[in-house]
Amino acid sequence: MCNILLPVDGSRHAFAAALYVIEFAKRHGALEVHVINIEPESAQWPHRSQEPTADLDQLTARAHIAMKAVLHAFNEAGIRHQAHVRQGDVAETIVALAGELGCDTIVMGTRGLGGLAAVTLGSVTRKVLLLATLPVICVKAN
Repeated sequence: MCNILLPVDGSRHAFAAALYVIEFAKRHGALEVHVINIEPESAQWPHRSQEPTADLDQLTARAHIAMKAVLHAFNEAGIRHQAHVRQGDVAETIVALAGELGCDTIVMGTRGLGGLAAVTLGSVTRKVLLLATLPVICVKAN
């Protein structure tokens, strides 16, 4: 069985990657998907609460909003999946979790920025490609 890590941020690019995974499962059979949403460290949040549990609740709420459409699509398609919420550097956390979970592939959406825009804005996808030791499939949304 294929074990896939799918980072999602609530964007249409992440949803396009989820649709790719659904089509892959239809063609190639059973797989398990680990859906992850990564939030920045709480110190980077604009309105940090004084209560650590409030920060955790806010993190969890934002993550579930970002993952909602993807998890619904996987439920409808009958794809086995688990949801994960983490904090930290996005690319580093993606690669680390893929290793921890024994994933054999990372599938992620990309905005497809090229040239100067990608250099100026940075790219999570680019960093994942540099750090990962397993295949990374990049899906560009239409």
